[in-house]
Amino acid sequence: MKKYFVITAGIAAMACQVVAQQIKVSVVLSYSTFIVGEPALVQAKVENLLREPLEFGEGAKDLLFFEVCKGDWYNELTPESDKPFIRPFSLAPGQTLARPLEIDKWFSLYDNGKYLIRAVVVHNSIRYESAAKAFDVIPGVSLKEGLQMFAHKKQQKRHFKLVHWERNQVSHLFLRIEDEPDGLVWDTIDLGAFSKTDEPKLDIAPDGEVTVFHRANSDGFLRTVIWSLPDSVEIAERNPLIDPEVAARHRLRANSSDGQRRAEEKKSSWWKFW
Repeated sequence: MKKYFVITAGIAAMACQVVAQQIKVSVVLSYSTFIVGEPALVQAKVENLLREPLEFGEGAKDLLFFEVCKGDWYNELTPESDKPFIRPFSLAPGQTLARPLEIDKWFSLYDNGKYLIRAVVVHNSIRYESAAKAFDVIPGVSLKEGLQMFAHKKQQKRHFKLVHWERNQVSHLFLRIEDEPDGLVWDTIDLGAFSKTDEPKLDIAPDGEVTVFHRANSDGFLRTVIWSLPDSVEIAERNPLIDPEVAARHRLRANSSDGQRRAEEKKSSWWKFW
């Protein structure tokens, strides 16, 4: 009986392993830490090792979705949007799907803390899960704030918050945007690399033009212009600017090199006719 039980258990384990290998599912995070309101970009990867195609979409036989929880799996979040995670498609045998999407457009990620996410494929009532990935949502380190008022909407106020955080060992500057009193959170904007040697500047004009000026590195600055209207926020311009002192040194170095070159040419000409 014992031998029979061991063999049966072994066969069952092998069968489970084969089933588990029929569809491979994984999820990749763009970053391990996101600022509140920042688009949380993830990528689902599905590899079809079956002998039949996978069909996804409204009314299709297969399902692809994400599960997100706050802290642990006992606190699973409910999607706030009922639109499908992906558009309809067919995945032939042997093919692999890699599809990026902003998961914050389905789940509310506005609370600070740790989150877990996994991708799930359901085929023939069998569930295939990716390994769970963890990420953090943080407010960032506050630097400066500004307030925008709207002439025709007296009750509406828009708060702008400049914060910074390390990303891939480089400090980045972010612009957080939140409305009052409805609590609407606009997409947080990554303004790029940020040097802490200079304080960033935030200017809010009456016509809705918002300008952020900050030092990106030792050689220059970044100037970002945003149009902030009652019902929309969009980036209008992003321009790198060279530090005037650095530009002056470059010109001086160029003039010095040019003068040296001319002197050498003159000296060569003199020897030529000797």
